[in-house]
Amino acid sequence: MKNYLLVSLILLIIVSSCVKFPQERGKKEGPGTLVSSTFDWKTIEIKKVSAPYDFSVLNQYGDTIATNLAAGEYDIYVGKGSLLNVIKAESNSQQEVTTKADITPLASGTGIYFPAKNVYATVMFEDLFPYPGDRDMNDIVFGLNIVYEVNKKNEVLALHLNIQPRAVGSTYGTIGLAAYFSGKAVTVDQISRSSTTLAGITLNHSDVSSLFSIQPYYNFYYPDPSASGDKGVIPFTGDFRYFFISKPAGSQFYNVMNFGNFVSAHNFTVKVTFKKPAPKYSDFTFLDQTITTKTNISIFATFGVRGKEVHFKYQTPSKLFDTTLFRVTGRTDFSSSKDNWVWAILSDKSVRHPLEMVKINNAYPQFNNWLTDQDMTNWYGAKILDSLYTQWNFDYID
Repeated sequence: MKNYLLVSLILLIIVSSCVKFPQERGKKEGPGTLVSSTFDWKTIEIKKVSAPYDFSVLNQYGDTIATNLAAGEYDIYVGKGSLLNVIKAESNSQQEVTTKADITPLASGTGIYFPAKNVYATVMFEDLFPYPGDRDMNDIVFGLNIVYEVNKKNEVLALHLNIQPRAVGSTYGTIGLAAYFSGKAVTVDQISRSSTTLAGITLNHSDVSSLFSIQPYYNFYYPDPSASGDKGVIPFTGDFRYFFISKPAGSQFYNVMNFGNFVSAHNFTVKVTFKKPAPKYSDFTFLDQTITTKTNISIFATFGVRGKEVHFKYQTPSKLFDTTLFRVTGRTDFSSSKDNWVWAILSDKSVRHPLEMVKINNAYPQFNNWLTDQDMTNWYGAKILDSLYTQWNFDYID
């Protein structure tokens, strides 16, 4: 009998540790430090680069930031503290300084990369919006790489959004991922997906349509075709778990605990092409505040239902967002909780995510310093490995 009770208690602890509950209304649980109301939770900034000749751009690590730009001035989104080198295109000096970066141009002749060519930033979402949640920031985790395919007129012919699924720490059965174009309208020609390890993604759009309304065709699909929809939404998937291989039976959590097997996933690319006249590169912003003269590109997740969109701070939700969720946050826009905490974080580096139920500011001792000093670029420099996922290496900086 005692053995039975002991086993039951152990099972109860395990099950309860795998279930997330919203925090009670009115219960305040701050991050342990005062968070500035203007803090944006991203380690990126705009750098201006220019030259009177065609040029490429490398950072201090030898990574490619841009290839064969036409002469002129450009605003480029890079990691904070980046040092950029302008190199004359097709010159001997360019080849001499190139280290690990491959600056072979795209078919259009020009590419602009975030955070760099063949390098992934890290995106982390918390699913319990509009409640503060447990702040482990691992409910969905993925690597993000963006390529602007640009011609010599500085028109963006296509936007390539490369996704590297890493982890799921959410109990929601349906998880969607998408981009949103707000501000100045652009006309999308079509959306297509590809993967070197999941060939069927090119033709099969069922995982997208499980949550988002799309108009499917052979090899591609259109944004929401309905009169009540929002054509600025660019769906990536309506089932984030679809890309994970050999899913463990009986568990919705992947790669958020340091026991059990690592669950690998298919990397995939979402390609967005634009109708002529194509928008100019200078007309785009990224994860910035929406203004009517620019097209802002944001990334958001949905949990459970279409209307529960989770955005980065200062981003504009789509017209299908459930605005009643704001009542809990006490805000009238998509910014943060009452104590200025957020539900989405972006690092321009590939960094480890916290284990299940481990607050990110406990896993990274300098995280709280970053919350009070936004100029700090390496909040991930000090870490407690026992609090972070270590079963796999997604080309982490450490």
